[in-house]
Amino acid sequence: MLSNLHVKNFALIDEADVSFEKGLNIITGETGAGKSIILGAIVAALGERLGKGIIKEGAESALCELTFTDVGDEARRICEEEQIDICDGTITLSRKIMQNGRSVTRINGETLSASTSRTIATALIDIYGQNEHQSLQDSKSQLAILDRYCGQEADKLLKEISHLLSEKKKSEEELAQFPSDDSVRAREVDRLEFEINEIEEAAIKEGEEEELKEQFRVLAGAKTIKENLFGAMEALRGDSGASDASGAAIKFLSHVSGLTGELSELYDRAADIDSMISDLYSDIERCSENIEDDEEKLAEVDKRLDLISHIKSRYGRDVAEIERFLEEDKKALRKLMDCDTEITELKNKISLLRTKAAEAAGKLSKLRHKQAKVLTECVCEALEDLGFNKVLFDIELTDTGTVRESGSDEICFMISLNPGAAPSPLARVASGGELSRIMLAIKSVMAHAEEIDSLVFDEIDTGISGRTAQKVAEKLAVISSATQVICITHLSQIAAMADEHILIEKSVEDDSTRVSVASLDDRGINKELTRMLSGTLVTRTVEEGAKELKELADLRKKELRLASRKL
Repeated sequence: MLSNLHVKNFALIDEADVSFEKGLNIITGETGAGKSIILGAIVAALGERLGKGIIKEGAESALCELTFTDVGDEARRICEEEQIDICDGTITLSRKIMQNGRSVTRINGETLSASTSRTIATALIDIYGQNEHQSLQDSKSQLAILDRYCGQEADKLLKEISHLLSEKKKSEEELAQFPSDDSVRAREVDRLEFEINEIEEAAIKEGEEEELKEQFRVLAGAKTIKENLFGAMEALRGDSGASDASGAAIKFLSHVSGLTGELSELYDRAADIDSMISDLYSDIERCSENIEDDEEKLAEVDKRLDLISHIKSRYGRDVAEIERFLEEDKKALRKLMDCDTEITELKNKISLLRTKAAEAAGKLSKLRHKQAKVLTECVCEALEDLGFNKVLFDIELTDTGTVRESGSDEICFMISLNPGAAPSPLARVASGGELSRIMLAIKSVMAHAEEIDSLVFDEIDTGISGRTAQKVAEKLAVISSATQVICITHLSQIAAMADEHILIEKSVEDDSTRVSVASLDDRGINKELTRMLSGTLVTRTVEEGAKELKELADLRKKELRLASRKL
């Protein structure tokens, strides 16, 4: 059960701790006092998406923290799957929301995703918000209710159907990639073979283009290169060239090289320069001899460069990319050449997946029909407890013949609220107040079936009053004998049934609006019930009436719970 809610800097609440007890927890307060903020804090902690303005003005972040104690087996199982340690059956679920919209969710100190938090929350608490009864008019919601009632077996079959349909879709997409027409397939084979041959015949090597470009530059400028090399050779060995000058220098220095060490060094350097000039001349001469002035070879290199440019423009920016393109083409060609076999295999796979999905949908439909009868009986009993006399409620299931992720069934909740009237679709006949009671009936049945620890109702009393309100109060008293119930209400009949009564009040201090939360004692309960009965006009008679209402409610609650335990 939910034992505590801690809120800080959330909406109009500075900081508050709200303790909840077993049984029926009632939350009341003036209209606009901020009762919905409590529900908003619970929803926020459970990982639901939030609107703007939930962080109190001036604060950097908001914190909502829920503590659940004595958690049930389903919640324990999910936590075990998520590798979350549970100490003494306690789960603490917190969420910190920052101004930038980000949030951090933790469960027992472990940081988890909001989706994981919501998964665990489904086993801990079920929340009925304002106007949620409208969802009863939606066939998807109706089917979800029935599937939840069917339990883990339905969940397992739904996951199996979803997986099979997903695999079937993948196979169909793969099959669609094959050309359906033989002529189209033949053209595709021709295209692939042409591209493969073109790439393989080109046989481009790594670094080849750079080498060819260098050859092209040399061949294209062969005459100019040779002329300049010859000029350099003449400068070295021609008349009055560098070679003659260095020889003359050596001759002069040889006459004095033996006189001092410095002169000897100068001679040696002159000899080295003469040797370097000789070597340089030989290298220039060899380079000149190697330069080809070949127009045919120039044309060949130019043609090869054009081919490389063409291949790169079609198949890839470099050799590695071209090779990858080639492998993809070969793979696609092999697939096309073997496509008859693969197409047959894919068609057989799709057929098998379709059959398995239909079988799973059939099992799910059979389970739904079986459990629909049980759920119908339980809901009828719950509706009678809520003041519907001789009500007829039925769940119609129709096989559509098409398997979807939700199975092959269409559903419609049928109801007759008046004796003698034939059942009609729920969406057509029920008013807002009636829908609230019908939802309460379904929630009470679902809570028992799913072993949910806590139920939260936000203004379940919408559109009801008088005797009907008393019936709703009594139903909440019975439900809360086995499942913790937290209920926001405006009706004194419902509030009087409380095991724990919590008051929400709004006040203005220093031009700032604040919301406070307080657990009421007997005196506070009497005062709040008096307000709910009379509004601003408080008399002794009203006070006595509030006291009597509480005493009678406690007595009736005791009788109802005793009777429910005997059943």
